[in-house]
Amino acid sequence: MQYRAVGRHPGDVTVTSVTRDQAGGDAVASQSIRAPGEARRLSVGGPAGGITGRWVIYQLHWLLGITLGFVLALMGITGATMSFEDQIMRALSPGVITVAPREAPVLAPDALLARVREQRPDTRVEGVFLSARKDEAARVLFAGGVGGNRGERAYVDPYDGTVLGRATGEEFFAFIRRLHRWLALPGNGDGPGRQITGAAVMALLFFCVSGLYLRWPRRPLDWRAWLALDTGAKGRAFLWSLHAVIGTWVLLVYLVIGLTGLWWSYDWYRDAAVQLLTGQPLPAREEGPKGEKGGRERGKGEAGPVSVDTAWAGFLAREGDHYAMALLTPPGKAGGPTRVRYRPLGAPADQAYDEMVLDTATGQVKSESHYADKALGAQLLAGVLTVHRGTYFGTGGAVVFMAAAGAMPLFTITGLLMYLDRRRKKKAVRLARGGAQNAATAASTTLTIAYASQTGTAEQLAWRTAGALRDGGLAPEVVPLAKLDPRTLRGRLLVVASTYGEGEPPDDARAFARKRMAAPADLVGVAFAVLALGDRQYETFCGFGRSVDRWLGDSGATRLFKPVLVDDNNAEALHQWQEQLRSIGAGTAPDWAPEAYGRWRLVERRLLNPGSPGGPAYHLSLESLDQPLPLWAAGDIAQILPGNDASAHHRDYSIASLPSSGRLDLLVRQQTRPDGTLGLGSGWLTAGVAVGDEVRLRLRPNPGFHAPVAAVPMILIGAGTGLAGLRGHLKHRQAQRQGDAWLLFGERSAATDAWHAEEISSWRADGTLARVDLVYSRDGQGYVQDRLAAQGDTVREWVDRGAVLYVCGSLDGMAPGVDQALETILGRDRLDALTAEGRYRRDVY
Repeated sequence: MQYRAVGRHPGDVTVTSVTRDQAGGDAVASQSIRAPGEARRLSVGGPAGGITGRWVIYQLHWLLGITLGFVLALMGITGATMSFEDQIMRALSPGVITVAPREAPVLAPDALLARVREQRPDTRVEGVFLSARKDEAARVLFAGGVGGNRGERAYVDPYDGTVLGRATGEEFFAFIRRLHRWLALPGNGDGPGRQITGAAVMALLFFCVSGLYLRWPRRPLDWRAWLALDTGAKGRAFLWSLHAVIGTWVLLVYLVIGLTGLWWSYDWYRDAAVQLLTGQPLPAREEGPKGEKGGRERGKGEAGPVSVDTAWAGFLAREGDHYAMALLTPPGKAGGPTRVRYRPLGAPADQAYDEMVLDTATGQVKSESHYADKALGAQLLAGVLTVHRGTYFGTGGAVVFMAAAGAMPLFTITGLLMYLDRRRKKKAVRLARGGAQNAATAASTTLTIAYASQTGTAEQLAWRTAGALRDGGLAPEVVPLAKLDPRTLRGRLLVVASTYGEGEPPDDARAFARKRMAAPADLVGVAFAVLALGDRQYETFCGFGRSVDRWLGDSGATRLFKPVLVDDNNAEALHQWQEQLRSIGAGTAPDWAPEAYGRWRLVERRLLNPGSPGGPAYHLSLESLDQPLPLWAAGDIAQILPGNDASAHHRDYSIASLPSSGRLDLLVRQQTRPDGTLGLGSGWLTAGVAVGDEVRLRLRPNPGFHAPVAAVPMILIGAGTGLAGLRGHLKHRQAQRQGDAWLLFGERSAATDAWHAEEISSWRADGTLARVDLVYSRDGQGYVQDRLAAQGDTVREWVDRGAVLYVCGSLDGMAPGVDQALETILGRDRLDALTAEGRYRRDVY
């Protein structure tokens, strides 16, 4: 016997073998509604396989994003608005910030401040900015700022001391600054706003680190994986590309903004930063008479304004006109020193200030410090605001920081849209599954939806149908076809049935077809309709669904409308079913179109059987280019577009790995057509697409082949590439530390076809596998069904103590042979009972 089947489509096989069941038509979108027993595979309580550190980080990332993300969006917009505040106000306020240059000399500081006091007698001057430029107004700082607010400032004509007032836009920018620093909440810097913005900045740093971790590609040296925006993506994939790729572009900027922003948020952070960067503790802050931080002592010892002209003359004698701007701070009390902080001409940053302390009476320099002489750490601290705003890196840096800050709402919006998309899909699941099921508990139920499903898609469509009917005010009951009792059936019946193999019923409906459908029932008074799933490339297209439709008609039931035949997820046919549902009272529901294909990259292709008498078989590994990594469960299916051609028919492959590995593994045998050309799907995967190239792939849940909920013994039977589906289950059991598994696997020759032999040996060594039977037909050992039949007593013993039976592989030969061997061992009635209980499951093609 030859095990040639690797794909799940006739285009991938020779003329002597069948490789795909018509349940390929039983393959609707993975976003669809699942039966109640399958709800656990959704990532609500954690990913498949349990809660992991990555899952926790992802949950924190989106949770903080939809809360503090809004604060960060506001802080980003306000920060970007203030990036060029001085330049904007200067342009808007000619005659206030700038003055007409004159031949007369500017007033000395004492005369200038005296003129200001005359015009503002109720104010106290704390400092004055003096410029070396002849067209620049002086700027006077008045006392009165509390809670981190700036005191009032006024521009003054340096030639005659006239107070020119406030610049246009100054009040606007003052409000923007309050929003940026503490959300303009009461209490200013001492209120709750500062704590909220501080927490938001901490969240920003977390977003940078966690986002980098969550999107870290397997090929970190490939710049495209980091920086290439997928402009061709749509929907959620495009949102993720915007969120992750642009987030990478601005990552370093956000780290700088966050690390410097904490300087104004937390005293402990500021103290730690000073200690770290300078090796010295932060100098103690001056306390005013009432304990206000930064207060300057007044009252005792203060005897009116103190002359600073001598000190200013001392400064000019030392610096001349080699300064751009100087802040002259008069002494707080008589006898105190005068401080001058000044920016030399050509200074590298706006806050690269030198400082000189002078004796107020004599003008003698008591001490001075120069920005250029400081260590790098001290320079960063002295210019922390310029680093925060990007001006430390020049005008280009300021523009980059402004753009990055202005982009912060992008991440809030895209993150929120992706969150709402997840919520919408989960809500659809709850409404259509739970809502329809709960409504069906009413005693007056007269609408039944029965499904016959091999891979779970027919069941999903049944639940979607129930949801649409519930939206119309109806109360449907959803049941497996196998549990339908024609003797008690009343009212209306809708059947969703897939076809398996060459016109066969799905496993869970085989007993129903053999026993119930052997003869007509008495269904007079029942009205029915059938949704049949299949594939037109088979002569028996929708064979089982058609059989159900004929049997119901022969039993006296009345058709509500003609059967709707769906060819491999055909959206038009599904839409036709929806329209027919509306005619019987269903509400309006969105189209049941399949999910879009995701972006994956082929990272490994390894020949498993060099020299084998059979066709070449390959182990393929793919990594997702979309984040977060899509989740799947052991037993699920990967649907691949050959050549990434949207018009091509997808190919189904059993997944041989778990999400925890970060890779999606497949086992694919290369098929050759009679004319010598390679199969469309297998040929492209094994010889067409290059390692490193992109592959379009989407996941399809296959709940009919998921792992059992309880930790029970497990018999896994397969041949050839059927090892893929079994490998996923063995990895799941290993991760759950569940042993008591028995593997029966068949191939051609032990010398060339010992696939994953080391892995199988390791499962045996760690107790995952309690027993292994490897059967090689070319070595005279028969086939896997022969070995199974020879172990009949052991099989019965395992089944008697609760074992489940899982079969994966070719529908041509192996699967029927295994089924016949199990029937001989257990009896057909018991095998049917095991199927109904979910203890006998098959993924065959």
